[in-house]
Amino acid sequence: MENIEGEKMPITAAQKAQAEQRQWTAARDGAPQVRLVAGPGTGKSYTIEKRVADLLTNGATPGNVYVISFTRATCAELTERIRAFCSTLPCANAAAQVRVSTMHSLALRILRRANLLTSYPSTPIMLDDWEQTNVYDREFAGSLGCTPSRAAEIRLAHDAQWQTLNPQYVNQAQITPAEVQGFNAFHSARTNLYCCVLPGEVIYKCVDALQQGALQPNQLPQIDHLIVDEFQDLNACDQEFVRLLSANNTILFVAGDDDQSIYSFRHANPDGIVQFQTAYPASATHVLTDCFRCTPAVLGPASRLITYNLNRVAKNLTSLYGAATPPVQGRMMVWSFQTAQEEARAIAQSCQAIINAGMAGREDEILILISNRRVQLDMLAQELGNLGLPYDPPRGAALTSEYEAIRAVYSVLRIARDNSSGEEDYPAHRDLLEVLSGVGSATAKGVADACISNNQNFRQLFYLPTCPTWFSGRCPSAVQRVMATVQTVRTWSMSDTLAARSGDITTLLSSQVFTSGRNAANSLSIWNTLIGSLPAQMTLEELLQFLAADSESDQQAILDLVNQRIGGAQPQAQVPVQKRIRILTMHGAKGLSGKVVFIPSTEQGLMPNFRALQATGLLIEQRRLFYVSVTRAMACCIASHAAQHSGAQAMALTQRSVARLTRSQFLNEMSVPSVTRNTGLSQAEAAAIVAEVNNL
Repeated sequence: MENIEGEKMPITAAQKAQAEQRQWTAARDGAPQVRLVAGPGTGKSYTIEKRVADLLTNGATPGNVYVISFTRATCAELTERIRAFCSTLPCANAAAQVRVSTMHSLALRILRRANLLTSYPSTPIMLDDWEQTNVYDREFAGSLGCTPSRAAEIRLAHDAQWQTLNPQYVNQAQITPAEVQGFNAFHSARTNLYCCVLPGEVIYKCVDALQQGALQPNQLPQIDHLIVDEFQDLNACDQEFVRLLSANNTILFVAGDDDQSIYSFRHANPDGIVQFQTAYPASATHVLTDCFRCTPAVLGPASRLITYNLNRVAKNLTSLYGAATPPVQGRMMVWSFQTAQEEARAIAQSCQAIINAGMAGREDEILILISNRRVQLDMLAQELGNLGLPYDPPRGAALTSEYEAIRAVYSVLRIARDNSSGEEDYPAHRDLLEVLSGVGSATAKGVADACISNNQNFRQLFYLPTCPTWFSGRCPSAVQRVMATVQTVRTWSMSDTLAARSGDITTLLSSQVFTSGRNAANSLSIWNTLIGSLPAQMTLEELLQFLAADSESDQQAILDLVNQRIGGAQPQAQVPVQKRIRILTMHGAKGLSGKVVFIPSTEQGLMPNFRALQATGLLIEQRRLFYVSVTRAMACCIASHAAQHSGAQAMALTQRSVARLTRSQFLNEMSVPSVTRNTGLSQAEAAAIVAEVNNL
């Protein structure tokens, strides 16, 4: 038998048929609004595929079926999944016409269609985290005469006001009237100059226009069916946008799991899915409870843990492995160590034992999930390295935020796409200006201010035949380097492969971007290391999508699609790629799974962290984050905690040379006792785990 992900497993045909029937029942519900609550591993995405297939089979106009997903990467993955699911059905051709997009993209389309973007020179682009911090905040600070950190507070307060639809939110951040006035003046000028918006702005503009009557219902696209994925991740403004869109006889289908809402820093509001029936009294609800992913020993403790959160949709998840043939119970262990160093060493030893017991060549099925990179990553990496074990470190919030070299490549690729597609990308040109060696924020701001003073369109500046004479100081040199880059990429196509263009990118970086300074060689090394880990037949467009992904799961989804595309075209005799243990952040692991999952540092102060212990709302979300982490495990989850941290790790935690922490309350809530250890898994223990892994 194969599971819903196509892997061999002992789940019986009868179990699978019953679980799929529940998915089909939800997919075919004809209520005006349908809420699908789907716990981890229960087949949420498969139900969305079935929903689309059923609509198309029954005559829905494919161009009037809209599917909203959270990120560009998940949209790409969902598009491919829908097409693959429908490929053998009569609706195969229609499936390609279904509109899958992010909410931001849909809102932009609506505003553009209604001619409500006239305050921008072109279609605006949303600034990402790096751009907000390194471009927007620095320039705003220079304009207002404050520190960049204060500029960030003012920006975040306004963005929160949009995303929460709470006019008092700015006041909560204690922003003065003068700062509000300064923000409004700066924001209106800079968003026009750089043709950009902040994250909450576009959806808010749509909602505000609909509420004020500036956007009439007949100006909206014809949406017969609206399907919204990951509904628990929507903020209050997003939810109102969905409500307004579905007000014109649109049939609404939302899917998600309030227990997996872990993005409060983006103002995600899980009450939207919890209170869905209150907002939509005529709605129907379906709860998927058959778990294809976790074995009973993993799912049981996780389910006990999450019941400590109040005001949630009740679920009684059942592991299908418990009644499979043969049944697989799995393992949930909690280990206690004296020191964090012993803990890291034991995890590395355990990984080695598992690999030696039969998982060689499957190292990527072992996950290590961390909650604090500063405290955990170096020690784990050192111990894995000491044993010569292959591993991938967490890629972080985004590669483009972590490494200037990757940001430079990302900017260059965006400019290349701008040139080839005609979709103007103003912020990419500004980003490139920011990362040029020898060019500081003051120079970049000087270029911007000069453009405003001389009525010069910012993007068009870099396409002029010569640099204008009205620049002074270091500005002309910086502008000319961006001009040279623009000219270089004009001959590139986004369908070019890395094999064809990686050398050109390296040459461009060394000749125009990182031309001086001690970090130039290091920056090139970072780029070369990344490029060496990616498929040579990956296209520049696919590389751009990969770099734009903001989580490990999204990056993996892009890589999976690339490998799927190029798989059949690869020569038969090629060296097998070394599989690697994956160290992931807890946030980044959402959407992924592993056969064996380690969760170190489960201590009060780390998970939950000290900040969450001071605020009940944050504690509730940290409990969800831990629940998400545990339910990444299929056969075995090993959580561990250490009594003592020392050195830099302790300083990062408590500002002391030694930090003594107690076992996490989440372990108590799972009702799993700790076992004191000083080494990793024995060969016998590892063999027993691998035997269960092989039965999945």
